[in-house]
Amino acid sequence: MKKFYKENRIFVFLMGIVLVCIAIMLIMATKYVIKSNTNNTYGNRLDGISDVKIDNKMIKEMETSIKEMTKVDSVKINIHGKIVYFDVNFKDDATVDESKGVAVKCRELLKEEYRNFYDMQFLFTKSNSKEEDNFPIIGYIKAGATTISWSNNAK
Repeated sequence: MKKFYKENRIFVFLMGIVLVCIAIMLIMATKYVIKSNTNNTYGNRLDGISDVKIDNKMIKEMETSIKEMTKVDSVKINIHGKIVYFDVNFKDDATVDESKGVAVKCRELLKEEYRNFYDMQFLFTKSNSKEEDNFPIIGYIKAGATTISWSNNAK
């Protein structure tokens, strides 16, 4: 062993440096993988959501208010992260303009601080929709925005 070391001193020294570098890279890679697996799915996008949390009571009140609107057959509201999904099914005689009016009223059901935090997505359908009815309709409004963007069907 002494003979090998004396004959290959530079090689042994360089191999030691390489082994130390490999160990450091393995430690860094392990820390990166572990840290990336423990983070929240939404990152920091949900910071402050506890201040404007929409609870089940509020959802039920909104669903009841929307069901009372004319030409609304059924409604389901879901919240994922900071997006509120309104799935509304209309009666067969509803028009596209009437459904857009319901979207504006849905938005107005939330207080200003909720409208400034949550994005909203609207999916409007009819049970017996014909092609000329232009249903289903999808709308989206970003938090703090004032206009709803509609899919191509909402002519």
